[in-house]
Amino acid sequence: MILDLSYLRYPLPSDITMLFESGRFEEMERLIELNLSKPELPAALKKHLEFLRYCAEDIREAYQLTSEQAFDNARKRIPDLTRDEFHHLRDDRTLDWRYIDGKRYYRNNCINNLLRTRRPYALREKGTSILLEEDDEAGERDHLIHTLKEKGRIRYRGTMQESISVCSDRLTPGETLRFWLPLPVSNFPLVSSRICQTSHPPVQISPENAPQRTAYFEVPYEKNVTVAATLAWETEMVYRKPDPALATGELPADDVTEQDLAQVEPHIVFAPYLKALTREIVGDTDNPIVKARRIYDFITTQGTYRFMPSYRSIPDLVGYFCANLHGDCGVQALTFITMCRCCGVPARWQSGLYTSPASFGMHDWAMFYAAPYGWLHADCSFGGSAYRNGATERHDFYFGNLDPWRLPFASRFQYEFTPPTRFMRADPYDNQVGEAESLTRRLFEDELDKSHNLLTGTLCD
Repeated sequence: MILDLSYLRYPLPSDITMLFESGRFEEMERLIELNLSKPELPAALKKHLEFLRYCAEDIREAYQLTSEQAFDNARKRIPDLTRDEFHHLRDDRTLDWRYIDGKRYYRNNCINNLLRTRRPYALREKGTSILLEEDDEAGERDHLIHTLKEKGRIRYRGTMQESISVCSDRLTPGETLRFWLPLPVSNFPLVSSRICQTSHPPVQISPENAPQRTAYFEVPYEKNVTVAATLAWETEMVYRKPDPALATGELPADDVTEQDLAQVEPHIVFAPYLKALTREIVGDTDNPIVKARRIYDFITTQGTYRFMPSYRSIPDLVGYFCANLHGDCGVQALTFITMCRCCGVPARWQSGLYTSPASFGMHDWAMFYAAPYGWLHADCSFGGSAYRNGATERHDFYFGNLDPWRLPFASRFQYEFTPPTRFMRADPYDNQVGEAESLTRRLFEDELDKSHNLLTGTLCD
């Protein structure tokens, strides 16, 4: 079941909107309390106002650097950076900031983002550590892409451990805590997966075809209680090069559902600007592969990568990318999906982990449907990185294909867990590191330590 968050598209009182946009959160909270106390308040507006509190918390946590602190952090990494350059990077939206209580605050990791997305600045970094890491990893990817093209298919086997630890002075020993650890979904490129071991007996395990699959636990609280699972899996990536001349436009009912073309509020929405921009990008072609490729090229060549705050703090993720032309892997994948659906190309969300031994972590990508090939992959953020670094072959590869280092945890965006959470999830749209709550409230991020670690990873013929 898709989570109903449509109320996030509903308008807020103008005074609360102004306070939120200017970061005057204490005043905003006072007005929210006043509005919530009114018995005639519409239920949909009540939900939106309550959600706004989560947004404010996420923003305060993500934007903590004053202008001087951000500049000092930049100078430590790039000693010859001038203040004029810093201000230019701010004004061209490379450095992410927003007003909080009348002052400009920068995103905590904005300097890391600068060095990962602007190669000329990375070359000036003291030690050029980020640049060297990315160059080494890109070379490894290129080698794997060549091998995949040559052999036609590659398998990968891996094992990992994931865990959530809870340590809090705001919980009562013995009270029941609820945990959801993500599990691999039965979706291409996954061949098989299994749970090798868990720290506690699961209460419920989602079916293999669940769109956001989890292992659910109920565990009494004690200090430093940890719920963990060890997983093993195998994936197979088959190389395909989509040829527009072979596209048929056919949409077989057993492969494509209404969901694959549907809007899902609040983010996958065919808003007026999105429709106009999609028409401008796609043109008058009816070919689904050409449509998807033009959208991919727009996102990867005109957009740039940007570390994002919590998705809860952004009311319109696709609109954010279309207006600013930057976003992280999930925002880019979501924009690709929305534009494809808007012009009649079925598209799906897919996310999980990038499982290369050199770089293990969360990642999101997309799928689109084009007969006679069926479902194909598109990784806009990896494709965009390749484009920025002049790697044409790698840029082409990520339209239609993925490297084998993928472990999918979700095949749908914004899907409910089984059983559902009682309180707002830390990420209501996806699940890559797990969720936890008590029976009476959500758990705050400072009460949780979430981790996932690759134990083994082997490429196979």
